[in-house]
Amino acid sequence: MIFTDNFTIALYLIAALGAFLIGFKLLSENLQKVANKGLRKLFDKTSKSKIAGVGIGVGATVLMQSSGATTVMVIGFVNAGMMSLYQATAVIMGANIGTTITTILIAVGVTSVGRYFMLFSFVGIFLSMLLKNGKAKSWSLTLAGFGLVFFGLTIISQCSNGFKDNETIKSLLCSSIEPEFIEPFILMFIGALITAIMQSSTAVNAILLSLVSAGIQIGSGGNAILYIVLGTNVGTCVTALISSMGATTNAKRSALIHFLFNFCGSLIFLVVLMIWKGFMSNFWTKIIPTPEMQLAFFHLAFNSICTAIFLPLTKLIVKATEFLIKDKNAEEEIRITYMDERMLSTPTVAIAQLQKETVAMGDRCMNNLHTAFTAFADGDVSVIDAIHAENDEIAIVSKQITDYLVKVSGEDVSVHDDQRISILYHALADLLRISEISDNIAKYTRTAVEKNLVFSEPVMDELKAMYDNLDQMYKLSIAIFETKDKEGFASLEKIENEVDAMRKKLIDEHIARLNSGACSPKSSAVFINLVSNLERAGDHINFVAHTIEELQ
Repeated sequence: MIFTDNFTIALYLIAALGAFLIGFKLLSENLQKVANKGLRKLFDKTSKSKIAGVGIGVGATVLMQSSGATTVMVIGFVNAGMMSLYQATAVIMGANIGTTITTILIAVGVTSVGRYFMLFSFVGIFLSMLLKNGKAKSWSLTLAGFGLVFFGLTIISQCSNGFKDNETIKSLLCSSIEPEFIEPFILMFIGALITAIMQSSTAVNAILLSLVSAGIQIGSGGNAILYIVLGTNVGTCVTALISSMGATTNAKRSALIHFLFNFCGSLIFLVVLMIWKGFMSNFWTKIIPTPEMQLAFFHLAFNSICTAIFLPLTKLIVKATEFLIKDKNAEEEIRITYMDERMLSTPTVAIAQLQKETVAMGDRCMNNLHTAFTAFADGDVSVIDAIHAENDEIAIVSKQITDYLVKVSGEDVSVHDDQRISILYHALADLLRISEISDNIAKYTRTAVEKNLVFSEPVMDELKAMYDNLDQMYKLSIAIFETKDKEGFASLEKIENEVDAMRKKLIDEHIARLNSGACSPKSSAVFINLVSNLERAGDHINFVAHTIEELQ
């Protein structure tokens, strides 16, 4: 490719960078779709082992081809309370190592081999038009994105060769900054600034790799280009910092951990490279022969060494962020526990979190039902306001989960995930009915106390036995709901039949007592409604388990 003037070079460079970014976005987004289950398994295995956390960070970033996406997801998990700051710190360090795999891949792309990979853009798009299966289509678009990345890289490399032949641009890039000791700081700042603006350290590294591949010197040469690489590691933190805005205190701390890790690591290497002026020319070039791989493997070495230095200091880093970012008041924290909008880009992970959120809400509904029933048995009206307040909270959580489900539905989800979303919708409705039943029982308690209604001990024992069955039903129903194991249906139906039989028996016995004059008629409305509401609660508990029948 021949460039006739600087304006043409600039046009091609901007267009190529656009193709690269579109391709990388296509690659990253579709890799996330096809790797959803793998991501979910990875994050489900988050353990207290720091080494395992680093491995999870590396794996997730390789799957998503974006350390920024991994870090944002980690912030989401911390925000949702499912990952501690200690675990998040290790995963973030691993994400920084994982992103170097992308840099190494790009280093291969700027060589002559990369031009053949461009063909994948046509093959991928062509296959995506032919294939109808969602997963196969995602794989095709991943291939197309891969091809576009290398198409962009190839054009950027050609532009770099154009720079090499242009004395004006070449002299601008090669000009050193005076005084000499300021140059490393200026170049590091430039790397950070460009990365922050472009929101992609990968794109900046692609340009740098193309320049070194064309034999263009940056600044005064030597270690100069490495200072820009250090800057890209600082600039990439901007995505996570922006993502943490409006999040919980711990989520903000995890974003700060990402920044401190990258900034302190870059500062250490900056000092080392300023002292060791011959690092690139006298040492690194002798170990790794090609300029592209020198840059790519420096990126790998930098992040690996920083992880080795800071991983043992995890507790100290966490304490530093806790000191810098103080705890909020409890009432300022969000009500929802497991879900965060940062997970929406990976629907399978988001749906798994929403299931946890739904189960947590179900536990609150049953706890409130237990509080309401116990209050009725004890004639305690002091907790009625608390029961109503808790139900108001549950209604807010239900709406939040529903809002998230709507957002997840708007993503490109598989048929299976779409069915899981439908299950959650229906389960939420039934769990909310259980919550409303506790409100009804609270009203019956107030009426019973105000009218001085008294129920015999044998009757109360039977009511308690009925409630115990509901408690057993709920545990079994939630186990079925979480595991999707239909073998528990038989046991669940058996207990529900017992609840139905108990309702009939209790009402029949009550009517018999009324007829014999052993029971006051003024207690009928409260008693019959109470028993009927407990039986209705059993129905809704049963329905929660049976929502899984929608899964094909």
